[in-house]
Amino acid sequence: MIEILYKTHTPEKDKSECYVLVLTARVSRGGKVYAFMEEHGNWNDEWQRFTYKVNSVNAEEQLTYEGARAMYESTRRKLICRGFVHSFGPDGTNKETCPDRASEPEMALA
Repeated sequence: MIEILYKTHTPEKDKSECYVLVLTARVSRGGKVYAFMEEHGNWNDEWQRFTYKVNSVNAEEQLTYEGARAMYESTRRKLICRGFVHSFGPDGTNKETCPDRASEPEMALA
Protein backbone atom coordinates (compact mmCIF):
# COMPACT_ATOMS: atom_id res chain seq x y z
CA MET A 1 0.00 0.00 0.00
CA ILE A 2 1.38 3.40 -1.01
CA GLU A 3 -0.19 6.76 -0.24
CA ILE A 4 1.12 10.26 -0.97
CA LEU A 5 -0.17 13.14 1.19
CA TYR A 6 0.04 16.79 0.11
CA LYS A 7 -1.02 20.12 1.63
CA THR A 8 -1.93 21.35 -1.86
CA HIS A 9 -4.89 20.03 -3.88
CA THR A 10 -2.53 18.81 -6.60
CA PRO A 11 1.25 18.48 -6.88
CA GLU A 12 2.60 21.92 -7.86
CA LYS A 13 6.04 23.09 -8.96
CA ASP A 14 7.86 25.36 -6.49
CA LYS A 15 5.08 24.93 -3.92
CA SER A 16 4.32 21.34 -3.06
CA GLU A 17 5.66 19.30 -0.23
CA CYS A 18 4.56 15.73 0.34
CA TYR A 19 4.95 12.61 2.41
CA VAL A 20 4.97 9.13 0.92
CA LEU A 21 3.75 6.34 3.21
CA VAL A 22 4.54 2.76 2.24
CA LEU A 23 3.28 -0.42 3.88
CA THR A 24 4.54 -3.58 2.21
CA ALA A 25 5.09 -7.29 2.80
CA ARG A 26 8.39 -9.04 2.36
CA VAL A 27 9.62 -12.60 2.71
CA SER A 28 11.81 -13.60 5.66
CA ARG A 29 13.10 -16.83 7.16
CA GLY A 30 9.93 -17.23 9.23
CA GLY A 31 7.51 -16.41 6.40
CA LYS A 32 5.94 -13.09 5.56
CA VAL A 33 6.81 -9.94 7.54
CA TYR A 34 5.89 -6.33 6.96
CA ALA A 35 7.74 -3.06 6.56
CA PHE A 36 6.66 0.56 6.94
CA MET A 37 8.53 3.48 5.36
CA GLU A 38 7.96 7.25 5.39
CA GLU A 39 9.57 9.59 2.83
CA HIS A 40 9.47 13.39 2.75
CA GLY A 41 9.35 15.03 -0.68
CA ASN A 42 10.08 18.60 -1.78
CA TRP A 43 10.20 20.29 -5.16
CA ASN A 44 13.79 20.77 -6.34
CA ASP A 45 14.14 23.78 -8.69
CA GLU A 46 17.57 22.76 -9.94
CA TRP A 47 16.43 19.29 -11.03
CA GLN A 48 12.85 20.36 -11.88
CA ARG A 49 11.36 17.40 -10.02
CA PHE A 50 10.52 16.17 -6.54
CA THR A 51 13.35 14.84 -4.41
CA TYR A 52 12.72 12.48 -1.53
CA LYS A 53 14.41 11.80 1.79
CA VAL A 54 13.58 8.67 3.78
CA ASN A 55 12.51 9.75 7.27
CA SER A 56 11.96 6.31 8.74
CA VAL A 57 12.12 2.66 7.84
CA ASN A 58 10.71 -0.01 10.11
CA ALA A 59 11.46 -3.48 8.81
CA GLU A 60 12.14 -5.65 11.84
CA GLU A 61 11.99 -9.40 11.30
CA GLN A 62 8.93 -9.76 13.58
CA LEU A 63 6.90 -6.79 12.33
CA THR A 64 3.36 -8.04 11.82
CA TYR A 65 0.73 -6.53 9.55
CA GLU A 66 -1.04 -5.12 12.61
CA GLY A 67 2.16 -3.48 13.88
CA ALA A 68 3.09 -2.03 10.50
CA ARG A 69 -0.49 -0.82 9.93
CA ALA A 70 -0.49 0.88 13.35
CA MET A 71 2.72 2.75 12.38
CA TYR A 72 1.16 3.72 9.06
CA GLU A 73 -2.07 5.01 10.64
CA SER A 74 -0.26 6.87 13.44
CA THR A 75 2.04 8.65 10.96
CA ARG A 76 -0.92 9.41 8.67
CA ARG A 77 -2.92 11.00 11.54
CA LYS A 78 0.06 13.17 12.54
CA LEU A 79 0.50 14.36 8.95
CA ILE A 80 -3.22 15.15 8.61
CA CYS A 81 -3.00 17.28 11.75
CA ARG A 82 -0.12 19.16 10.09
CA GLY A 83 -2.27 19.94 7.03
CA PHE A 84 -1.31 17.10 4.67
CA VAL A 85 -4.92 16.29 3.82
CA HIS A 86 -4.86 15.62 0.05
CA SER A 87 -4.29 11.97 -0.77
CA PHE A 88 -2.94 10.49 -4.01
CA GLY A 89 -2.04 7.00 -5.16
CA PRO A 90 1.40 6.20 -6.57
CA ASP A 91 0.09 6.68 -10.12
CA GLY A 92 -1.00 10.25 -9.32
CA THR A 93 -4.71 9.50 -9.14
CA ASN A 94 -6.62 11.45 -6.52
CA LYS A 95 -7.72 9.10 -3.77
CA GLU A 96 -10.41 9.79 -1.22
CA THR A 97 -9.59 13.11 0.42
CA CYS A 98 -8.42 12.80 3.99
CA PRO A 99 -10.71 14.11 6.69
CA ASP A 100 -10.47 17.84 7.30
CA ARG A 101 -8.26 18.90 10.20
CA ALA A 102 -11.29 20.39 11.94
CA SER A 103 -12.76 16.92 12.35
CA GLU A 104 -9.61 15.58 13.99
CA PRO A 105 -9.63 15.55 17.79
CA GLU A 106 -7.60 18.36 19.31
CA MET A 107 -4.67 17.53 21.51
CA ALA A 108 -4.16 19.46 24.71
CA LEU A 109 -0.64 20.34 25.72
CA ALA A 110 0.15 20.74 29.39
